[in-house]
Amino acid sequence: MDKFFAFLRNHRIISNLLMMFVILIILFIALNVWLRSYTRHDDLTLLPSVKYLSVEEAADIFKRHNLKYEIIDSVFNDRATPGMIVEQVPAADTKVKEERTIYLTINAYSPKSAKIPTIINTSIRQAEAQLKSVGFKNIEIMLKPSPYKGLVLDVKHDGKSIAENEKIPTSSRITLIVGEGEQAAENDSVNEIDNEEFLLGIE
Repeated sequence: MDKFFAFLRNHRIISNLLMMFVILIILFIALNVWLRSYTRHDDLTLLPSVKYLSVEEAADIFKRHNLKYEIIDSVFNDRATPGMIVEQVPAADTKVKEERTIYLTINAYSPKSAKIPTIINTSIRQAEAQLKSVGFKNIEIMLKPSPYKGLVLDVKHDGKSIAENEKIPTSSRITLIVGEGEQAAENDSVNEIDNEEFLLGIE
């Protein structure tokens, strides 16, 4: 060992290089230990399932596991309990770090509502796009004789016309009354004339 140290004293370049190498190793080990501590690399918990629980019940569970939560969305299902959690992200049994935020979707207390956009006298494609953009998905088309083919003539819900900006549940069935075109209108007019001639002939 004395010979080794004597060799290093006589060869300054080699001793300096060796010292730098040792320092780099020590720094690498220290950095690795710090990173593992900072990121809590091994500090994982198995995410419990909170589906079908109330938010209050889930909050207690998350608190025990040192987790956070955030309600990001709601859906409406009249067959489910209002306020009940219906979805969680990440999913249950996922390994997560402590203080991780869990995103929840709950069952709404009432149906979502939206205003009917201005779609009278617009094309059927544009009307459907506008309705879907505000949340309406249950849309049906009913054709009506009219010279304006493909143009929305009326909007109905439960058989009644809906005014623009009227607010109704987004789960409602929306019926678009759409023009069938000139040919259909002409055929309808011919049928009316034939019926009148028939009645006159009877008289």
